Amino acid sequence: MTLRTLRRAGGVALLGVLSLPTLAWAQRATLSGRITDARGGETLPGANVLVLNARSASPVGGAAANGDGVYRVTLPAGTYAITFRYVGYAERQTTITLADGETRTLDMALSEEGINLNETIVTASRQEEQVLNAPASVSVLGAQEIRAAVTPSSVGVLRNTTGVDIAQTGVDRQEVVLRGFNNAFSGATYTLVDYRQAAVPSLNVNIYSIMPNQPTDLERVEVVRGPGSALYGPGVDAGVVHFLTRDPFTSRGTTVALSGGERALFSGEARHAGVVGNKLGYKIAGAFTRADDWELRRRGNLLDSVQLVQDKIFGPNDTKSDAQTVDASGRLQRNYDYQKYLINGLLQYRVSPATTVSVNAGTSSLTGVVLSGIGTLQADRFGYSYGQVRVQSGGLFVQGYANFNDAGDSYVYGTGQTVVDKGIQYVAQTQYDFEPLRKVRVISGLDARFTLPDTEGTILGRNEDRDQVNQYGAYAQASTPLMDALTLTAALRGDYNNVVDDFQLSPRAALVFAVNGTNTVRATYNRAFSAPGTNSLFLDIAARELIPGQTLKAILYGRGNADGFTFANFRANPQARFLLPVPGVFGRDFSTTAFPAQPVYGFGRNVIQSQIAGNTAPADILALNPAQRTAFLNLMGSLALGAGTSTVPTILGNPLATSRECLTQSIFGYCPKEAPVDAAPLKQTTTQTAELGYKGLFGGRFLVEIDGYYSEKKNFIGPLLIETPLAYLDYDGVVRNVNALAAGNAQVQGALAAYSAACNADPQSCRLTQGAALNLISIIFARVPGGIVQSDQAVLPSVDPNRVGGFLSYRNFGRVRYYGADINMQFAPTGRTNLFANASLVSDDFFDNKELDEANVALEVALNAPRFKTKFGGSYSIPQSWSANVSGRYQDGFPVRSGPYTGQLESFFLLDLGAGYDFSRVANGLRLDVLVQNVLNDKRREFIGAPEIGRMALARMTFSF
Repeated sequence: MTLRTLRRAGGVALLGVLSLPTLAWAQRATLSGRITDARGGETLPGANVLVLNARSASPVGGAAANGDGVYRVTLPAGTYAITFRYVGYAERQTTITLADGETRTLDMALSEEGINLNETIVTASRQEEQVLNAPASVSVLGAQEIRAAVTPSSVGVLRNTTGVDIAQTGVDRQEVVLRGFNNAFSGATYTLVDYRQAAVPSLNVNIYSIMPNQPTDLERVEVVRGPGSALYGPGVDAGVVHFLTRDPFTSRGTTVALSGGERALFSGEARHAGVVGNKLGYKIAGAFTRADDWELRRRGNLLDSVQLVQDKIFGPNDTKSDAQTVDASGRLQRNYDYQKYLINGLLQYRVSPATTVSVNAGTSSLTGVVLSGIGTLQADRFGYSYGQVRVQSGGLFVQGYANFNDAGDSYVYGTGQTVVDKGIQYVAQTQYDFEPLRKVRVISGLDARFTLPDTEGTILGRNEDRDQVNQYGAYAQASTPLMDALTLTAALRGDYNNVVDDFQLSPRAALVFAVNGTNTVRATYNRAFSAPGTNSLFLDIAARELIPGQTLKAILYGRGNADGFTFANFRANPQARFLLPVPGVFGRDFSTTAFPAQPVYGFGRNVIQSQIAGNTAPADILALNPAQRTAFLNLMGSLALGAGTSTVPTILGNPLATSRECLTQSIFGYCPKEAPVDAAPLKQTTTQTAELGYKGLFGGRFLVEIDGYYSEKKNFIGPLLIETPLAYLDYDGVVRNVNALAAGNAQVQGALAAYSAACNADPQSCRLTQGAALNLISIIFARVPGGIVQSDQAVLPSVDPNRVGGFLSYRNFGRVRYYGADINMQFAPTGRTNLFANASLVSDDFFDNKELDEANVALEVALNAPRFKTKFGGSYSIPQSWSANVSGRYQDGFPVRSGPYTGQLESFFLLDLGAGYDFSRVANGLRLDVLVQNVLNDKRREFIGAPEIGRMALARMTFSF
C-alpha cells in the first residue's frame, strides 16, 4: 500500500467520523401529539405513551403527557407499536412507520372504561386465562378498587371481596382466610407476592402488613377460592391470594403518597421505576407507617379485662409505656405504639422478546401487638426479608427465593419471655408450559422447599435440633377440549414431607362448559393435603404464668405434637397423677355470691396475701383488721399444708368430681369436660372438595357468579387446646376433711386458737367465727382446682420444685364436613359507575364431638368465621375530576376457639364512605382520596383477644410524575 493510498483511506475515515453525528441525527424521527377525552375533548395530563419495537415487542421509549395533554418522543427510524394509557380509560394501540428525519403528529382520543369484568388472570391454573374460562372460583381486584382503598397495607383492598373472611385485630393487623377456619396467627391462606410465598418462613404465618408490598406498587390482586394443592403443594386447601406488583417497563415514573387520619396514623409511601436503554428495567419502593393502636379497656369491659389478666397485666389503668417490658412497679404494660417500615427493589432484564430475568429483594420491620396461638405477643422490631430470582423464557418458568425472619426483641406477654426467631426458608421451583398435541396444553413442574427454624430454644425449646422440614413435589396439569364447548382440566401432584415421612397425591379435575361466549358452567373436584407446620409439630414454649409474682410458678406450656402424648398413668391411678401446686391451690371464680368478677389466683398463705393486698378477696376477709387477716391466713395455710403431704389425697377427694363446673374457662381458654384423651402424632389433613359454579357476563356490563361447594376434612388439625385438665376438689370431701383436720391436728388447732384470739381482741371487725371461717375455707378450697392432671410425657423441660405446669397442644380431629355457597354480582352500566353485591353462607360455624366423629365431648372445633356475611356497594368516578364510593358489610356473630382465645362474637354491620378528587388540571399527577371506615362508629370486636375497633378515617394525597 502506497503513502498516497494510506492518506486517501485516512481521509475517508476522518470524513466518516466527522459525519457520524450528522448521520445519527438524520436517522432520528419525532412523534408528538395531544391526548384527549373522546367524550368531551378535555386533555388528559399525565397520560402514558409506550413505544415498542413492532417486530420484537421490546420497549424502545416512552413519554408522559404534560399539563396540556401534549406528549413528544424522539425515535430512530423504524416501525413501532404505540400504546396510549390513562387511568379510567380504555387503552388504545396503533402501529406506525417513521422515516429518517420525519416529524409526525399523532393525536389520540381515549374513551372511558369501567371495571373489566373478564380480566386475564394467572393464579387459578398457573397460566394466563380469562376469568370466565378459569376452572375455579376467582375474584380480581384491579386499579380502581386498589386506588379507592385508602389503607396502610395492601391487604385492606380485600375487605369487600367475595368469600374472604377478615378479622381485624389492630389498626393494621388482619387475619385473612377464604371460606372460614380462621385463627390467631393464621397461615391457612396460601399468599403469594409476585409468585413467591410470602408467609413468615418458620412460623408459616401471614403477616400482611410487612410482606412487603404496598398499595402504590400494586397492579392487581387475584383471589382463588377453594383447594389448590394440585398446583401449589401441601397447605393450599383454603385458597390462594396473589398480590401482583407493577412492572417497571409499563409503569414508569415516580409516585409519592402521604396518608394521615384517626388514631394519630401517619403513612408515607414512595415508588420510582424506570428503564435504562431498552432492556433493563428497575424500581424501588418503600413505606413507613405509625399509629396509636386500638386499646384494651380494663374498666367496663369484661373481655378486655380478662385478656389483660391473661397477659399478666395487673395494673389498674391502661397506661402506655415506651416499648418497655415492665413499668416502674414491675408489672408488664401493653405497648400500643404501632410502627412499621418496608422497602423493596427490582431489577428486570429483557434478554430477548421471549426471555426476562428478574431479581428482587426486600426487607421490613414491625413493632406492635400481635395475637398468636400461645397468647399475645409484643412484636418489637420483628423483621422479615426476602430475595428472589425469576426467569421467564417462553413456556419455561424458573425461580428460586429465600425468606428470612428475625424476631428482634419481641416477647410473650403471658410470661415476659423474649422470643428469638431467625428462621429461613429456601424454595426452588421450575415449570414448563407446552402443547404436546394439538389443542392439548400441559403444565408440569417441580418444587423443593426447605424450612430451617432457628429460635435458640425460645420457641421450639427441646425440639431445636430436629425441627427442619423438607418438602419435595412434582405436578402436571393438562387441559383439552372434549368437544367444542366442553373443556377438561386434570391435574395430579405428589409431595413428600420428611417429618411426616409420607408421600401424598393431590388430584384435581374440572369440567368447564361454555354455554356461549359469555356464560360458563363449571364442575370441579379437588383433593388437597395440608402437612403440619413447624409450630404444630415442634412448639415448646411457656405460654403463660398462672401464679404471678410468687416463688411457686404454675406454667402453661405450648407443645407441638410430633410424637403424640398419653395419660396411661393417670388412668391407672387417677388420684396420684396430678400436680398440686403447693403451697396453695389456684384457679378463677366468677361467682356473684362469694367472689367478685375479678381474678383470684391462689389460696395459701403467700398467694392469698397478695390477693388481699389487691382487694380481690371475699368481702368477709377484707373486713378483717391486719392482725385478723394474718391469723386467718395462718389458719388457711395450716389446713392446706399443716398436716403434711400425707393429707393431700384426703383433702383432694375425687380429682374429677366437679370438673364439669368448668370454672377456669377464662384462664385456660376452654373448659375440660372429661378426663384427658390420648393424642397420636399429627397426621396430614386431607381436604376433599366438590364444587359447582356458574359465571355469566351479560352485555359486557353485568357479571353473575354462583358457587356451591361441599368439603370434607379428615384428620383436621385444630388450634391449640388445653390437654392437661385441672383436677377439682370434691366439695363434700373438703367439708368433711377440713372439719376433721380442725378437730384432730395440733397445728390446725394452734392456728384456730390464734385466730380466735385475734377476733376476741377486736370482735366488732371480725365477722367470721371459727365455724364460719372453716366454712369459708371449705368453699374456697372446693371452688378452685386442686392440681393439674399430668401426661406420661414431661411437660416442663426440667425438674424444678418451684414450677408445675400443664400444656396446650395440637391434635387431629376425625372429620369435619360442611357445605357453603358464594354469590357475587357486579354491574357496570357506564364507564363511570360500578355496583357490586356478594354474599357467602357456610352450613355450620361450630362442630361438636358428634359432628367430628369423636367420642370425647371435650373435643370441638370452631369455624372462627361467620356462617353468613354480605357485602355491597358502588362507586362513581369522572376521570380527571371526582370519584365517590360507598360499601356496607354485615356478618353474623360466631363462636371463637383459637388457643387461649375463647368466646362469642356479636354480629355487626359497617358502613364505609370514600371520595377522591383528581387535581391533574392544577398539578399533573396530583390526587386526593379519603376513606372513612365504620362511619357510624359502631364499635365491634372481630376476634376474641383483640380490642374493640371503631371508626377509622384516613386521607391520602398521591403525586405521580
